[in-house]
Amino acid sequence: MKIIKIYQGKNFLRILMCFIMLFSLACSPSYSKDIDMGIHFRDGDLRDFYVSISDYYRIPLKNVYVVKERYPFIIHEELPILFFIVREARVEPDLVIKYRRSGYSWVDIMIKFGLPPDRVFERYIVIDGPPYGKAWGYHKKHQRKVIVYKDTDIIELSNIKFITDYYHEKPELVVKTKKKHARYIDVHREFHYKNRDRFYGKDRNRNF
Repeated sequence: MKIIKIYQGKNFLRILMCFIMLFSLACSPSYSKDIDMGIHFRDGDLRDFYVSISDYYRIPLKNVYVVKERYPFIIHEELPILFFIVREARVEPDLVIKYRRSGYSWVDIMIKFGLPPDRVFERYIVIDGPPYGKAWGYHKKHQRKVIVYKDTDIIELSNIKFITDYYHEKPELVVKTKKKHARYIDVHREFHYKNRDRFYGKDRNRNF
């Protein structure tokens, strides 16, 4: 009987210690926020957008959620340019966001990490249409060495690059699709549904 009681006592202590550890983690503000993001993220289109970002840039999905939760001033459509810089420059998101918060433009940050927009986005700029085709066409025609990009241009181009490369589409088609939508999240939804068999298999029964 004593042996049994001792054995039971050790099990009880193990269970108690596990419970205390889990409780302390759950009470940690940053951890609880991360868990909350994972559980209560109900916007399906936005969730798919985040999953694709995670897959394309080869980062844990949780990191995408955590960045957006900790830095709410970073809008959803800035995530592609953020994680592009993170991947290519091999730096942490916090460092890039630190520069952004300090007032650096996305162009400034790209150049700082050796990623000139002209080279990065050259094949993704559609000359036939707005918002940057006209400026880029003038730039190429007159052989100007500098073209001025605004933050909105970099956000647009990074989303075009992301969707084009991830879904193996032509940038012209992405730009054309964007004309029907206000958000790149909605543009992504169209290409996501179009390519669902590529990700889930033709025979898989999945509701969309």
